[in-house]
Amino acid sequence: MSNETTYIPLTELDRQSFQGTSQMLKAAVTYMDPSSGKMLAMLARMLELKQTINLFNQEQISICSVPPDGHRPGIEEVLKDIRKYCAPAEAEQIDQFLNILNAVRLYNQYNELTKNTDFSNMMNQMNQMKNMNISPEQLQMIQTLLHAQSVSSDKEKS
Repeated sequence: MSNETTYIPLTELDRQSFQGTSQMLKAAVTYMDPSSGKMLAMLARMLELKQTINLFNQEQISICSVPPDGHRPGIEEVLKDIRKYCAPAEAEQIDQFLNILNAVRLYNQYNELTKNTDFSNMMNQMNQMKNMNISPEQLQMIQTLLHAQSVSSDKEKS
């Protein structure tokens, strides 16, 4: 583990269950002998647990903001939010997972796009045109026209 101190923000649960008394006790632990420090640390955590239990016993708790029948965030949104509270190594793992999710999404979009026969025909036409002796400007104009044709045929289908 690195000696570098990384600032990690408080979660909403930490903010709502925060107690100054437990923070003072935790700060004092480093100045105690091991036996007393252990007891003080346990007391601080018990105070935090008590405050958390009290918080969840309230009728309406704003920390649980997703209603039972409401919009549930997707895994990507949840991971991006959790990432804010991670140490650098953990954040890197989440980034890798998010990159995998993006790659899978792009792969699925590509598969959907290539299933469309109009797209396949358009790509074949564009490849044939590349073999022709035409200028890049002409090729761009043809690609634009093909794209416009594809969009209009998609509108007609829906």
